[in-house]
Amino acid sequence: MMKNGLDMERANALVERITRDPAAGERTLSALTTWNGGAHTTTIVRDFAVPADEPAMLGGSNRGPSPTELVLTGLSACIAASIAYSAAEEGIEVDLIEIDVAGDLDLAGFFEIGNTRPGLDEVRLTVRVDADAPRETIEDLVNRAYRRSPVAAALAERVPIRVCIGWEETRAE
Repeated sequence: MMKNGLDMERANALVERITRDPAAGERTLSALTTWNGGAHTTTIVRDFAVPADEPAMLGGSNRGPSPTELVLTGLSACIAASIAYSAAEEGIEVDLIEIDVAGDLDLAGFFEIGNTRPGLDEVRLTVRVDADAPRETIEDLVNRAYRRSPVAAALAERVPIRVCIGWEETRAE
C-alpha cells in the first residue's frame, strides 16, 4: 500500500520485526569523505556522491553547500520525511510539505577568535503542510515528526562524537 509515495507495507513489516526483535532496528550508517583540495570534499554515502565546499567569501571554491548547510538540509529533509511517514500512518494524504530552515552561525568560533563556540546558535524551521486534515492534526503531525527525527535528536541532545586517528604507515623496503 502506497501512501504519500511511501511503501507502507514494507515500513509496517519493519515496524513489526523491530517490535518483536528490537535489534532488528539497529543500523550503523557510514560514509567516506575525501578531501579534494581547499575546502572542497566529496562524501560517498551508499550510491550517492555528496559535494561540500565553503563559499568564496570564506576562501572556498563554492562547489557545493557548506557542511553546516548540509546539517540544516539533513534536519529539514528528515523532518519532511517524518511528516510524510506520520501522515501515512494516520491515513492522511499529503499534497505539500515545505520547510524553510535557517540557522545562526558566528564564524568567530570556526576561526577560533575569542571564546565564541563554533557551530549553530539557533535553528529555526518554518513548516508548511497542505493535507486533507484539520489544522490541529497537521500541528500534531509536525510535532510528532520533530519528536521522531533522528537528526533533530542528534542536534538537540548533542550526540557524543568519538574521533579516532588512523595512520597508514609506509615501510621503506
